Amino acid sequence: MSLPTVASLCASLPGALGPAAGFTVTDDEVSAVHVSELQDPAGYLSGGELLLTTGLALPDNEIGCDRYVSRLRAAGVAALGLGLGPSVSAVPDALTAACARHELCLLVVPPEAAFLTVTKAYWTARSRSTQQELTDAITAHRSLVDAMVSRNPVGETLKALSRAIGAWVARLDASGVVEHVFPTARVSDALAIAEQLAALKVAGMHSSATFPSGDDVVAVFPLPLEDRVVGYIAIGSAEPLGATARRLVLTAGALLSLDSVQRHRADAATQARMQDIATLLDMGFVEPARRLISRAGLTALGDAMRVLVVRSTRTADVTEAVHRWVRDALPGPSEAGLAWFIVPEVHPEVARLQKLLIEVDPEFAAVLSEATAPATVHRIRIGMFDRVGSIPVGALAAPTGLSQDTGTIRDGVRRVLEYGRVDLVGTLVAYLRNRGQWDAAAREVGVHRNTVRHRMGTIRELLGADLEDPDVAATTWLYLRDNGFA
Repeated sequence: MSLPTVASLCASLPGALGPAAGFTVTDDEVSAVHVSELQDPAGYLSGGELLLTTGLALPDNEIGCDRYVSRLRAAGVAALGLGLGPSVSAVPDALTAACARHELCLLVVPPEAAFLTVTKAYWTARSRSTQQELTDAITAHRSLVDAMVSRNPVGETLKALSRAIGAWVARLDASGVVEHVFPTARVSDALAIAEQLAALKVAGMHSSATFPSGDDVVAVFPLPLEDRVVGYIAIGSAEPLGATARRLVLTAGALLSLDSVQRHRADAATQARMQDIATLLDMGFVEPARRLISRAGLTALGDAMRVLVVRSTRTADVTEAVHRWVRDALPGPSEAGLAWFIVPEVHPEVARLQKLLIEVDPEFAAVLSEATAPATVHRIRIGMFDRVGSIPVGALAAPTGLSQDTGTIRDGVRRVLEYGRVDLVGTLVAYLRNRGQWDAAAREVGVHRNTVRHRMGTIRELLGADLEDPDVAATTWLYLRDNGFA
């Protein structure tokens, strides 16, 4: 709140309050008007007051006046007002010298003016200031609400907030990435703040923080949504925010949180459709999944895709991290701390995904499959569920560059998987696990040994490789195991 100053108070009381000879009124704020006839009123002062006295107990010597003024100065008095009248008819020279020596503004109230006039003028000015501030605050709050219902709610809200508090404003996402800045000329400042937030590990915090940045004081406020933080507002100004400005920031934060709720609901509807598509693929209904993708306006399925499985107790945060890595990832229904996704064959660097997962859950573990046909998603997922249990905490197992032999095996296994008449992969796994023993493989699969022989003939044709070669058999087994088939 803006307080009346010594200068403004004198200007509002011409002829009733003015500077003594040799003094100039100051722009110091006046916290209150206090009347005291004590020789030492310091114990009753809190600082910033205009102290009025008739001089009834004023010392009549230079040393006494010096001590009196020294105590007032130490108490933080903004100015001393001497009322002329029965006690003193003129300003004592000793008081004038003491005030000049201690740089305390000395004012005079003439005999025809009353202290009550000064007090009334002060509180009238303060009330007017409070009323104006309240009006400005209401106007600013209304502008924030109006901005929130505009076509660009986030950008317009930041603009209204910036103009109301006289500071640059930025919105950051939950990971500390800058999304919007106003004015745009302060983008570099906002990016610098994002780097500082990352260094301070502020992302994920639920309380505000204040710290210096260059010539600015920066305050960061979280945007909560239920039990999560969905973003932040960063405010940069030359001076720390006052109470009114902080209230406006909190209002803007609440409005932006509501915007996050609306976006969250829209995202939830999209997530539900994407989850339905992943479920259809997991059940083997490839064509219905393709039709639903087309109807929903999502990216069309390719001929190959990958399965990602993440072990984490924070599946909602993991889902957000995966979508920051690749927007088109299809989330499947999570099961007992395991989140799984169908991701495009071609995707961003895996190192980026690992970094995002560490940020949301340092205890995660994940595994990413080789590219596979849509019809084999379920088998791959089950294998990845088994494999992720052996992945160390904080690690992400992903395919590395393939040798020519492994690439040939991969293409052959894909042809085996796409063979729709019978489960050839189970037969291949049983055959390799039992080192080519027909009877043991037949018992594991539950068919006659001659059936295993017939199936293995088909498998050899599809693989295009000789499984009697120990190197080929070993490469095939390792590929099947690493991708969750064995």
